[in-house]
Amino acid sequence: MNNLSAIGAIPGAMQSATGAMNRSVKSLEKDANVIARSSGLEARETVGALVDSRQQVLYTQAAAKIVKASDEMLQSIIDIRA
Repeated sequence: MNNLSAIGAIPGAMQSATGAMNRSVKSLEKDANVIARSSGLEARETVGALVDSRQQVLYTQAAAKIVKASDEMLQSIIDIRA
C-alpha cells in the first residue's frame, strides 16, 4: 500500500470504528433497560441482555483498537513525509 492509499483508508477506518462504538452504546442502553425492568436473573430476557452487554464491551474494545491503529498509521505517514 503506498502512502496516498494508506491516507485514504484512515477516514474509512475511523468512520467504521466510531459507527461501531455508537451502535454499541445504543445496544448497551437497550440492554440496561431490559435488565432494569427484569424481575430476576432467571428470566431468559435478562440473561440475554447480560450476555449482549458483555459482547458490546468487546465490540467497543475492538473499535478502540481500530482507532488506535489508524492514529498510529497516520503518525507514521506524517513522520515519513516530514
